[in-house]
Amino acid sequence: MPNSTITLESVIDAIAAKGVPDPRSGPAGYGDGLALELGNEVMADLLAGAISARGDITRFNWKFNRAVAKPFQLNSWQQDYPQSVQTAGIIGWGEDCDILDINNTVMPKPLNWDGAITWKRQLTRTSLSRWRPSSICWMYNSDLGFGSWPGQNVTYHPLLTTVSNPQNPLMSMVDANGNLLIVTGFGVTGAAAPVLPVNSAEGVTVTDGTVTWTVVSPTSQGFRMDWLPNATSPNYQIIPYFQIEPPKFAKMAQTLNPIPDSFSRHFFAGMEAAMFKASPNPGDMKRGEQAKMDWLKSLVVMTGQGNKEPDAYSMVPINQAVERRWQNDAPYTADHPI
Repeated sequence: MPNSTITLESVIDAIAAKGVPDPRSGPAGYGDGLALELGNEVMADLLAGAISARGDITRFNWKFNRAVAKPFQLNSWQQDYPQSVQTAGIIGWGEDCDILDINNTVMPKPLNWDGAITWKRQLTRTSLSRWRPSSICWMYNSDLGFGSWPGQNVTYHPLLTTVSNPQNPLMSMVDANGNLLIVTGFGVTGAAAPVLPVNSAEGVTVTDGTVTWTVVSPTSQGFRMDWLPNATSPNYQIIPYFQIEPPKFAKMAQTLNPIPDSFSRHFFAGMEAAMFKASPNPGDMKRGEQAKMDWLKSLVVMTGQGNKEPDAYSMVPINQAVERRWQNDAPYTADHPI
């Protein structure tokens, strides 16, 4: 991710120097609050999408705002995979997702050989299995399904050393005090179910025989897969890519990260419109309304600046246009497109 050298304070100083009303010079005691609020509004419009003058959403997958989630391995018959906080940033929306046959000894290892995993906004729980999943969605850990302690002397086999999926129990559980736990160290369970103090912090670990369980926060983001990986399929590694949720300005000295300096002019234009709009002067407010509409149109230019290569995606209908005449293993034809 490129680093910005421009602070929110320097943006407002430069715009105010042109005679635009400064939001920091409002009523006594208001301080920088309004300026920070305007900065957050512009940042969200740029990165997460804004409603244009035509009524459509100007959302774009910016390369400078793209991040990779921590890879995770699938476990047989497990659909939900709680995770600790994503160090790359909060997931805004999914962009792409690789599936890797991680234990395959062939070089190169099979990667996306039957197509990449497709992001969905939501996936329902299922008991249906397939040799490999096809869809992924992110969910808060609190909304994911958890297993239970499997009992004593149960083995959790490592996922990165076997050719086929081992018959592991679900690798997540809720302890007696309501903590959400995931397996982070493989081994054999002990004589009693692990338990930690109420509201233990994310990252705290507890030993269960030779198995290690780690607390994950209910508000951290995990993943749900569809279909279920079965017991005979290879063990796959999932590598999700996503757009980061727009950061929030907490102080004026904060830079425009993740927006690089080469794109900063678009932030300047949006901030100028926002400063006019926030003015108590009716004339300035009207000017700000028009400037905001002009700025939204200019986001098309910004999109063009970041959209100079063709996407590695194509449009495929989710349902066939005519009645199906073939089974699932039939050739792709006009009446059997997927």
